[in-house]
Amino acid sequence: MARCSIAAISWERVHLTLNVAVSDFTGDPSALRFLIVDNGREFPVNSQQIDAEHHRLDINVTNFRDRRQVPNGTWRIVPVIDDERLPEATFDLKTADRLDSDSRTFLYDQNRSVYVIAFGISDDEDHPAFLMRTYQLFRGAGAKKPAKKKPIGKRISLKVFPRARRRKMANKFYRTARRLNPPKGNRILFASEMRTGLGGNLARVHDRMIERGLDKKHTFNYSFRVPATANKWSTLRLIYRLATSDTVLMDDYFGLLANLNISPDTKIIQLWHAGSGFKAVGYSRFGKYGSPKLSNAHRKYTYVITGSKHLVPVYAEAFGIEESAVVPTGLPRIDTFLNEDHSRKVKDDFFASYPHLKGKKIVLFAPTFRGKSIGDAHYDYDRIDFEKLHEVCGDKYVVLFRMHHFISEEPPIPAEYADRLINFAEFPDTNDLLHVTDVLVTDYSSVIYEYTLLDKPILFYAYDKDTYSVVRGFHRDYDAVAPGKVCVTFDELLKSLQDEDFDLSKVEEFRRDNFDYVDTNSADRVIDWLVVGDHGNETGGFQPWLAPVPDDTAVGDQPLSDQSEE
Repeated sequence: MARCSIAAISWERVHLTLNVAVSDFTGDPSALRFLIVDNGREFPVNSQQIDAEHHRLDINVTNFRDRRQVPNGTWRIVPVIDDERLPEATFDLKTADRLDSDSRTFLYDQNRSVYVIAFGISDDEDHPAFLMRTYQLFRGAGAKKPAKKKPIGKRISLKVFPRARRRKMANKFYRTARRLNPPKGNRILFASEMRTGLGGNLARVHDRMIERGLDKKHTFNYSFRVPATANKWSTLRLIYRLATSDTVLMDDYFGLLANLNISPDTKIIQLWHAGSGFKAVGYSRFGKYGSPKLSNAHRKYTYVITGSKHLVPVYAEAFGIEESAVVPTGLPRIDTFLNEDHSRKVKDDFFASYPHLKGKKIVLFAPTFRGKSIGDAHYDYDRIDFEKLHEVCGDKYVVLFRMHHFISEEPPIPAEYADRLINFAEFPDTNDLLHVTDVLVTDYSSVIYEYTLLDKPILFYAYDKDTYSVVRGFHRDYDAVAPGKVCVTFDELLKSLQDEDFDLSKVEEFRRDNFDYVDTNSADRVIDWLVVGDHGNETGGFQPWLAPVPDDTAVGDQPLSDQSEE
């Protein structure tokens, strides 16, 4: 009788790999399939034959089936050949102490919720089966911290319209709006919950559609706001726009989607603003700082675009969707960036506006934010010695500070250093600044994505690299992938700048991994493949991930449009 056992267990972020050893099997090993079984429930598992006696089972525990996690249960691994089930997989009892260390506990929702994958052995003396127990646990929010008393009107509103009721009313409003003013096949909504206007990929797709005259065939609608400007009236307006649109284009996290029963006929296209799979986002950081919940707006997308086939599995993991929904169109904003006439005009206009910067080497200081999201975004300015930086600049350099748009606090540049250190927060477009930049200083920001196309040096000031790696996470080894010199201390950064000690050796490989197309046609591909065409993910029919997500939030009150990924 054929037997199988779990020979090894390994993890990579949310990906669980089980190495299954098969013995005494006389059939064709390539025909073996595997199921996870819990009483009357059973699901197939992705498997791959390694050799005649070993198979590898791959399970994304956050995106196992229908964009949902592995369901709660006590699961056994069952090999199947044709319609015959072989005995359940066992585990070597002599190494059973490994099972605890191989188990995983994923905390999220401000440590109020937990998703557990715990391995064990059944109590069957004759055939102790390998068990994979999966379950979610929740706790209340605990005692609330003393807070300023809300106005009486607000308190009454929260009492009369608690979170569950608001969700129900929002969906009723969505259904009513869609019934009274159904989509007409040509309505496109451009929307962002993180920006106050068109920008980046959204702007380029929008402008290209107008250039092609598609605005005459389609009706364009818009919704742009940030958490500080969101209110119940703008939320109702946005729900109406979502309900009556055929296609929705967005460029960042969109919390409201999680609370709505989105029609399967609506095409939701995520033109994600970031360029590369450099730092971990979404479900790639599940269980870490800023982790999303198991139910999340990211799972509602029909399509997500990316720059290369290499990044398809990265984005599928991050957003908790299948790889077929991630389409390597290239990033539309690259179209404008690579346009030579545009580049020339940007440079001419820049130096016409800032003639005192002519002849200077321009250093752009453009790091990402620290924190979970827009609500707590910050940067530790104590890590910058403005006096030393000003001294190193001399007559050679000028440093332009372009902080992430989530960060509200400006860099505290002393007035006496403002001739060489300049806050450029008000400059309209970061990509335009890259054209006049001689050296980019950043850390984990996706600004490197476009900049590597210019073959100019990058210095990575990663003072918190080790902490960031553990708490937030990277898809790949930071030092091995970063297309430039990595500096951990500010003195090291200053010395590299002063000595022009740069490293361009990894730029070409970075470009190759992140760009399938280095051209000016990415917006056209998005339009033709996804907006007016369809890449293959059918709209219509039952799609369980479009329903309102199960409320796995611990007791508490949150806004309907919650922009925290937690």
